[in-house]
Amino acid sequence: MTIIFISGYAFAQEPEKTFTVAVKQNIKRYNALSNRAYEKGDVEHGQFLFDTLVNNQLVGTKFEDYTLKKISGGKLKLSTIKKPILLQTYSSWCVLNKGEIPALNKLARKYYKDLKIVVVFWDRKQAAKSLASQFNSNIEVCYANENYKKDESVVATLKYAIGFLTSYYLDENLKVVSIKKGAPAQTPKKTPIKEAIKVNYDIYNESLSDLLLKSDSRKETLATH
Repeated sequence: MTIIFISGYAFAQEPEKTFTVAVKQNIKRYNALSNRAYEKGDVEHGQFLFDTLVNNQLVGTKFEDYTLKKISGGKLKLSTIKKPILLQTYSSWCVLNKGEIPALNKLARKYYKDLKIVVVFWDRKQAAKSLASQFNSNIEVCYANENYKKDESVVATLKYAIGFLTSYYLDENLKVVSIKKGAPAQTPKKTPIKEAIKVNYDIYNESLSDLLLKSDSRKETLATH
């Protein structure tokens, strides 16, 4: 804790809470409540509980500066990106939502100057590599697995505590702006591909626009002080 003195008065400033600490402090109670809701088949209340956890406890926390292994080779340290980030997690054994990858590719081309899309597969390299070619060059595809010792922290927090199919929206300082769980849209198999792409694109685009707006607003606030 830091003590700040202003005009003879002392103010206690609490240290910035990290995302991992916030998850550890709240995940047990959230799991108990959400498990109860899903056991009753109350999906709507389960989603409400997750949104409450995110908005009340996780938004505004500092995301861990994870170092991820790139499919293309080498490492990616999140703090080196210097832009807002969409961190999207998958597993190779999970059937991806129809139209989702083309929508992400389209968004990556649109926003490549303003933000970075990073995809993380909870897999060994070979399994993740089989899907990596579907993403365009503007998206950084990475992988992490509990069998790799250095991945223990990221796997424990993002895969097991939060869930393997999750979207993390982070500002350029790795502050959590929003978190979305599950597929962005449920597009039936019979949905025409153009329509499926548009549905996924519109949902992601709304969240990304909001991320950039909040990032720009923060920059303007800092510039005026």
